[in-house]
Amino acid sequence: MVKIYIDGGTRGSRICLVDKEEDKIIVKTRGGKLTNNELEYLALLYALEYCGNRHNDDHVEIFSDSKLVVNQINGKWRVTTETLKPLYEKCSIKMRDNYILKWISRDYNLAGHILEG
Repeated sequence: MVKIYIDGGTRGSRICLVDKEEDKIIVKTRGGKLTNNELEYLALLYALEYCGNRHNDDHVEIFSDSKLVVNQINGKWRVTTETLKPLYEKCSIKMRDNYILKWISRDYNLAGHILEG
């Protein structure tokens, strides 16, 4: 099982992906004034595109400390924020049956630790 950790943060408007399988860390800066939730969705979108290119047929666990994103993508919470709806839709389209999105505490989110550092 491939383990991917993601996070987005407003300090520096950055997203981060950590791929434990390939021992890879990717940090990207996003332009504009984005909210934390938008950045969390952008981190997931990047991870889904990354997995589609690198781990297409693998079973992938994606870990995020955003309860909002995890619960919305997993169908437990409604998406009511207009700016998040297009991001939700893009991510939903890219989710595959072999990808699982799980919530993880910030304490254990490797991507979050990189953004904090």
